[in-house]
Amino acid sequence: MKQFKGAIKALGIVVALNLGMHAAVARAEGYPDKPIRLVVPYPPGGNLDITTRAIVAAMGRHLKQSIVVENLGGAGGSIGAGNVARSAPDGYTVLSTTIVPLVVNPTLVPGTKVKLGDFDAVGMLAVVPSVLEVNTKSKQGIKDFKGFIEYAKAHPGDIAVSHAGNGTTNHIAALLLERDFGIQINAIPYKGSAPALSDLLGNQVDAMVDQLTSSQPQITSGNLIALAVTSAKRVPQLPNVPTVAEMGKPDFEMVTYSALMTPKGTPLAVRQVLNDALAKAVADPDVQRQLTAVGAEVVPSTIDQATQLFAREEAKLQPLLTSGVLKPQ
Repeated sequence: MKQFKGAIKALGIVVALNLGMHAAVARAEGYPDKPIRLVVPYPPGGNLDITTRAIVAAMGRHLKQSIVVENLGGAGGSIGAGNVARSAPDGYTVLSTTIVPLVVNPTLVPGTKVKLGDFDAVGMLAVVPSVLEVNTKSKQGIKDFKGFIEYAKAHPGDIAVSHAGNGTTNHIAALLLERDFGIQINAIPYKGSAPALSDLLGNQVDAMVDQLTSSQPQITSGNLIALAVTSAKRVPQLPNVPTVAEMGKPDFEMVTYSALMTPKGTPLAVRQVLNDALAKAVADPDVQRQLTAVGAEVVPSTIDQATQLFAREEAKLQPLLTSGVLKPQ
């Protein structure tokens, strides 16, 4: 996914560990001396769960300590994020997250109190494009992106499009498709990618916008047809699948960045120990092969660079959050 390289370079992200972290690591001597709890705020089997598990398994080996992954879904990721935000800032509770629970939900989900400012960054995990897809046995006979748009225009509001939950990047991508192509769909939220994908495979819904990581195996096996990807350029895993941008909307792009965060106030020295292990994990060829196979690309970063990237994504989403394209749920 070469299109992401520019964004990464713009932040000066490099694989090499920065030398300044080693003194701080020395001050965190003894950490970690017990298992680390890592919360994924979505159900098992989705994009973030797959990406996280591939990376933290390698992190645990470098830390010489186990990392216990706990799926704590609900409220579009806000329940799990809130649980971590309320935990002790000691490095033994970590959140794996996208921008959604920390930036989108506070605006779109009434009562959501957790926000980006409640966390300190550890480092970036990966970046993943979304894919618009249908069942190979589509009830509408849809075989390509053009056919999808034509059907949606001819049957306003009839085509049921599932996604991983209100306010997710998949949901945002679906709403942008509506806006940019002048169509009306019936967007159906689920509690994560896995249950939404299950209903698409069962032809209970007509289409889905999903992260490539969770849908890639079903596309490869021939159960699903990928109509278009939401990245700026085509992805290596689906070289024959066009981008939405190619279909007449050159500025269209919606991808999912993921990162590790800790509760606000976690000592920098502790976070640098975690970042050290994370940098080694994402540089591991086996980890890279696992993620590439499902359509993800690692995003190595320092702590500061992860902080900057999430701040940049927050700024990018603000116009959508205030324009009315995304409505409170």
